[in-house]
Amino acid sequence: MKVGQANDIATFFRFNQLAAEASDEQSILRLLLDTVDAFIPHVDMAIIYLYDENQKVLRLGAGTGVSVQSLRRLAFKPGESLTGKVFLSKKPYLCLGKHEIKQNMANISPENWKWFREGTYKLDVTSSINVPFLSNGRCLGTFTLNRYSSSIPFHKKDVAIALGLAHQAALAIENVRLHQALAYSDAKEILAQSLHDGGLEHVLTRLEQLVHTPCTIEASVKEDEAIPIIRKRKRLGYLRPRRPLATLSVVDRNILQFAALLLASELEKQYDDYEQALHRRNREFQKLLNGDCGSVEYLSHVPIYCFVLAGGVSANIALTRQIETTVQAYFPNAHFSVYAGHYVVLAASCTHIDQLATYLQRHYQLVIGLSRARMIADVASSYREAVLAAEMNSDTPLVRYQNLGCLRLWRSLDEQTKHDFVIDYLQPLLELEPDYIATLAALIENGRGARQQTAKQLHIHVNTLYQRVKRIEQVLDISFQNERQWLQLMIAYELYVDGHTETPKNM
Repeated sequence: MKVGQANDIATFFRFNQLAAEASDEQSILRLLLDTVDAFIPHVDMAIIYLYDENQKVLRLGAGTGVSVQSLRRLAFKPGESLTGKVFLSKKPYLCLGKHEIKQNMANISPENWKWFREGTYKLDVTSSINVPFLSNGRCLGTFTLNRYSSSIPFHKKDVAIALGLAHQAALAIENVRLHQALAYSDAKEILAQSLHDGGLEHVLTRLEQLVHTPCTIEASVKEDEAIPIIRKRKRLGYLRPRRPLATLSVVDRNILQFAALLLASELEKQYDDYEQALHRRNREFQKLLNGDCGSVEYLSHVPIYCFVLAGGVSANIALTRQIETTVQAYFPNAHFSVYAGHYVVLAASCTHIDQLATYLQRHYQLVIGLSRARMIADVASSYREAVLAAEMNSDTPLVRYQNLGCLRLWRSLDEQTKHDFVIDYLQPLLELEPDYIATLAALIENGRGARQQTAKQLHIHVNTLYQRVKRIEQVLDISFQNERQWLQLMIAYELYVDGHTETPKNM
């Protein structure tokens, strides 16, 4: 036996061994692409297409010497182009020139032709081998080898080698798919039994063991990060593995898909029960506002805080439940309800509320308005305070009613009264250049006596500040030293700011 033949036999044996040991399809496909060069020289492009049983088309499995991104857009129907003809006939094709290749690809669709040309960099293939992926008489796809840089065409013996390698790869793929099907079947039984034995948490525990990564049920995530949980066209949440979906095997992704289906029916029941509980709590809270405290008797012995989570109540019941779970983690004994477009919480303490507010703003864009502590019998007043604080359009995650100062008074005034007050005490100043209202704002912020600090903040000389103050006093016909007039001016300015989305900028 010649040395070259011995090496070929050893290489082929090694290929068979590695293909048989592979645990996934991609490993087999890469092994095939890496091995073919050892037997057939000058291969410029090697492309593997696999048949998609669901879509009934051939799609790219793997390739070298091509633009994989473009070829992934291909979808050959059986019988279409060289690839489809080989798949349908289960026979190899050897094309020895451009004309023969073009003739066999004549029925390719315009869309597939566009992506094929882009995927092969618009190079003219001069010789091509196309062989079927056959396993026990069943065609799994095709294997294509192309040359464009050599004038020497492929030979019939090259076809035989490609056919033999493809056959061994197909057998290995069938074996992998069989093992995957068995693993998937076993996983389905395990998960179904887990749901029966211990509910959702037990399913998630077993699921982690099966796919080797922790999984959680989330209300909202990016679509490509998780498997949607859908029941009767209603999205109930997402099943999210800690590892990225793209890094999981086909079997693991299939197991996650089944788990999502399994969890959907159980989640639907839980969410229906939860929605009914929210309606019940809504009615209880309405009774509380009317003076009936029987439903929260456990909160009746100590002063309680009311805090309102503003930013819009989501129609997503899963998201509402997730928000309540977050609140309960910080305040285990709190009463959570949804009322008048707000999430409402009653708690005997406000410890850790800063941390909760920061978390809720970062993850759900919610702002907390916090009331003063009162006995439960006066919860209606606490609720009004919390709503007022939450609706102050603050950039901070937590607004305390007791820190609002005179701002809490403005909400009790009608808009016309506030408008008239601003006109009567501030209008002449508003007709001047913006520098003047900005100067007043800085003086109110720093204190009317802090002239040096105010001038520095406005980036002007102190003499310029004095001139501006004199001008303001002149147009308003007041004196900053008159306490009553200064108080009225400050109130007018606060009302002006309250009615505008932007405060005057310091110049």
